[in-house]
Formats: sequence, C-alpha cells, structure tokens
Amino acid sequence: MLVASHVPSHHTLSALTFALALTSTTLAFGVDDPPAGAAPTSATSAAPPAPGPLAPSAFATIEELSARARTLAALAPSRSSIKRIGVSREGKPIEVVTLGEMDTAKKRPELLIVAGMDAVNFASAEQALASAELLARDHVALLDKVRVHVLFCANPDARVIAMETRHPRATNVRRIDHDRDGTIDEDQPQDLNGDGMITLLRRVTPPGARATHMIDPANPHIMRSADRAKGEVATHDIFIESRDVDGDGFVGEDPATGVDLEKNFPHRWPEFETDAGPFPLSEPESLAIAQFVRDHPAIVSAVIFGRHDTLAGFPDTKDKDSTGRTPLIYLEDDHGLYRELSKSWRDVTNLEKSNSADLQGSLVLWLANHRGIAAVAANGWTRPEVPPLAEGSTAPAPIETGDNEQQAWLDLCDRLYASRGFLPWTHATHPKYGTVDVGGFVPFLRESPTALQAAAIAKQSASFVPKLAERMPEIEVSEATCTDLGGGLARIGLRITNRGALATTTEMGRITGVVPPVVVRVGLKPDDVIAGRAVEKLDRIAASEARDFEWTVRMPKDAPLAITVSGPFFDDMVRTARTTTDASNVNPPTIPTAVSKEVTP
Repeated sequence: MLVASHVPSHHTLSALTFALALTSTTLAFGVDDPPAGAAPTSATSAAPPAPGPLAPSAFATIEELSARARTLAALAPSRSSIKRIGVSREGKPIEVVTLGEMDTAKKRPELLIVAGMDAVNFASAEQALASAELLARDHVALLDKVRVHVLFCANPDARVIAMETRHPRATNVRRIDHDRDGTIDEDQPQDLNGDGMITLLRRVTPPGARATHMIDPANPHIMRSADRAKGEVATHDIFIESRDVDGDGFVGEDPATGVDLEKNFPHRWPEFETDAGPFPLSEPESLAIAQFVRDHPAIVSAVIFGRHDTLAGFPDTKDKDSTGRTPLIYLEDDHGLYRELSKSWRDVTNLEKSNSADLQGSLVLWLANHRGIAAVAANGWTRPEVPPLAEGSTAPAPIETGDNEQQAWLDLCDRLYASRGFLPWTHATHPKYGTVDVGGFVPFLRESPTALQAAAIAKQSASFVPKLAERMPEIEVSEATCTDLGGGLARIGLRITNRGALATTTEMGRITGVVPPVVVRVGLKPDDVIAGRAVEKLDRIAASEARDFEWTVRMPKDAPLAITVSGPFFDDMVRTARTTTDASNVNPPTIPTAVSKEVTP
C-alpha cells in the first residue's frame, strides 16, 4: 500500500477519498513470531531479525487495555483510580486512570496523557500505559506532588473495528456520505483478486484520461510521479482496490469511515475535510476530552501519544493565520519552552526521528493555544533502519530509483520481513477498467510498529513523562513582613516564588486568559488598604520567577492580618502579619506606593 504523499489523487478519486480509503485497507498478513527471548527494538535502532507480526496482531484488545489499567491500583495503592468520562458512538466506555493524591479537595498541578485517538498507529496506548506504570512503580514520591490523568484509549470503536477487520482506521464510526449520493458506505474498498487483502490497483491510463503515475524504471514495484525535468511521462493511474458497486463511475469512493478525532478540535479546524466532522467537538469522544479538560483547571501540561509529533522534530514555525493573531502551531513567545521539552525528549528517550501528521484540528494544538496548557505530541515511530548483514555476507548493490523512501521500505521488506511486506503487482480483471494490476505495500507495515517494536518504543517514551512531571510549577510563599509605621498603619511585604521549571501557564495561556490566575488577597476591607490592591491577580508566573508585594494598610487592632494566596493547582496558603515597632520611625511616615516587582530568587 502506498502512502498518500506518493499517490496523488486521480480525477475519479478525490484526495480526501483516497486518504480515507488508504486507512480502510485489509490486512491478512503477518511474519513469523519472534524466537523466544528475542529482544525488542526501538524505531531508531537496527530492527531485530524477527520483529513479530504486523499490527494489530499481538496488541491488546480494549478489554485487555482496561484490565491493564486497573492493575495500576496494585502498583500505587491509595494513589490510583479509574473512572468513565464518556462513551463512544457505539457506547464503549472512555476511561481515565488517575494517579496521585486521591483527595480531590487537595489541589495539585496535573499532567494529562492521552492516547488511542485512532487505530492507525497501535503503539500510542502502549506508550500511555507504560508511562503510567513507570510513575506508579518507580516514582511514588512524585505522585504526592503531581496528579496524573491517563486517557489510554480515546477512540475505542476504531480499535475494536481495526482488530476485527484488520483495517487501519483513523476515524470513529459516525456514518458519512462521502460521495453525497444519499446512500452511505455503499461503495467501499473490496478485495478484487481474492488474495484476502485490499491494497491498490493500477491501470494504463486510457486515451483521453490524465495519467498521474509511472512505473519506476529501476524498480517496477515502485509507482511514482513523473519528473518532467528529466523528460519522464506519466503512464498510469492508481486507485484503491475496489469495484464500482453503485455504478456511478467511481470506485471505492464511499468507504466505511467517520470522523478523525485529531481533526475535530477547534484550533485550525479543517472545516472542508469530510473526516473533520460537521463542526468542532461534534463527536462524543472529542467532547468528552474537552469537558474533562474544562473540569480540571489544574492541568498544566499534557502529552498526546499518537500520529503527531512535536518533540523529535520541533515544528519551528512562527507563522500565524490570516488574522495575524493565531499561531499556526505554537506561539513564538513559547518556543523556548517547547524547545526545552523537545531537547529533553531526545536526551531521555534517544528517539530523534518520528513520523508525524498535519496538526490542523488536533488535540495538542487546542490544548496549547486555547487552554494555555504546555502540550506536546509524541509519536516515536518511523521507518526502522535496515539491519546489518551477517558477518561474511555481501550486500546487494544499491538501486537508484526515483523514490528513495519507497525503495528504503522495499529494502527493509526484503531483509526484515522476508519480502512479505510488499505484494508484487499481479494481473487481474476489473469489471469496469478491464485488465489492471493489483499489489503494493501490505497495510500496517508503514503505519504502525509491531507489538514488539511498540513495547520498546513505549519503554523509551515512558522515561520522558517523569521528567516532565518533575518540571511542574511549584509555588512558594514567604512569611509576611510587617513594619509599624505609627498611627495604626503598617507596611506589609510578601514574596511569591515559582520554584518549578514550568510557568503557571504558557504565554499563550496568559493571552487567552483561560487559565485561572494566582490570586493574592489581603484580609481587610478595601478601604483599609491605603496603598496597593486588596486583591492581586497574577495571570502568569514564569519558571523560577519571584514577585515581591508591598502594601500599606490599617492594621486590625485585635487580630493579626491574614494574607491568602490561592491558585488552581495548589492549596490555599495563608500568611499572617503582626505589627512590630520600628524604632527609626520617629516622625509620621510618608505613605509609600505599593509595588509588585519581579525578583530573581
């Protein structure tokens, strides 16, 4: 099966339909199980001789994922819980594991981990649960300071269907009339040649039709675009393997797909793409996530495991949309933070390469740009390196083709998958097009690691999560100082410091104003605060930043003055001030102006 970037759409198959069709291909293929004791490999190291069967084989079912999540209670007694936050379109539960302080009356900075937004890359649920298990097993003390929410399978319907049908699936099960003919899902991809799977079909373009592809002269397995600069001419067009079931002149144009949750969030929602949904948050799955985030204002940071990546390859763009106000990816003023997180990911995990997808409408961008959360996306999967030859073996001469990426996958298939990752093009008879060839890369080969590879990637990915949790903001409030100014007046001083390595919100969060501020309240009537504000609101306290405050007040006669500091992710802190006479104040003082200034602690 060819990826969409290598297969431009034909006039009878729109780009959208083609992309959707590619995620609906059938898998009836697997390689031999690895020998007992075979070590898993990461996506960035040489793959083992036997990587295991392709996804979804050997991956956990929904029930097994849920059972694995529940075993966390044994790893972190009294520090874990699991609850349903919503249901899918098919009524399957969407569950979140919470680790940390279970008394919700006690505020803590919170970290959100989300996975399983689709059933294309099966590794994401492994990454999320491995992260939770690492925290519960080896970082119990950290859970006293940080509360962690793990949504390990956000799109359970897609996973169930992908495992039952062995189709990669990016979408939920909302029914969509892709060809807008009033009938839904009536012209789906089909197994044309009876080999038990659905790949691609190619034909020689007939006169009067526009050819889009050519057979690579150096490797006839490769179908690619023609390079006009080299005098090449396109001769073929490509379709998903299918028939014209409804007789409308198109093939496979109405597959059984729904809405891609990673296109259904409000930031840069791609409204004209069919799989983006009728409106943002139209799906019960995406809406459940949004409501959970809204109900947890203490979420400071988030990691989304899935098809997107902003860590291995930092999206270094400062571009904004047509309004000039909305960042396409991250606000420029927050780039320093995200670069630090990207470096931490690479240093800790050794995953320096990763696949990624377009971020329009994604969860990570909504969290970062609408909610002011320091949100990153992590994938960690990319084409494995071709394993080295056994000692004494001679490598075949390299082939120079017009598509190096396809050739690299073919080399990997030859060496790692015993040539079974690609189905050679074979003749078949199509009821509409006559003689065609059917073949291409096997589904799941390039979309997802195997279960063995996923386990290794999950272990590497998990090591990043405690490092991120350790960076959480940590507010420290000094004791209040009080200087008697005479006449019932006093000067009050206080310092608030963020000892953490993350700000209380991102700079984008300060702009949107969604994140509740840190609030400082002087326990007096406003008229008794002579200089300064009785209530100070701090929209953002940067990492390692300190703020000094001074007030001139009329002190209460019979009780100390209480100053309360509150915020969304820490328990209220109360400091009291009592009058102490300053012998230097012989004459009535000049009332100073209150200040709020930044100080390096």
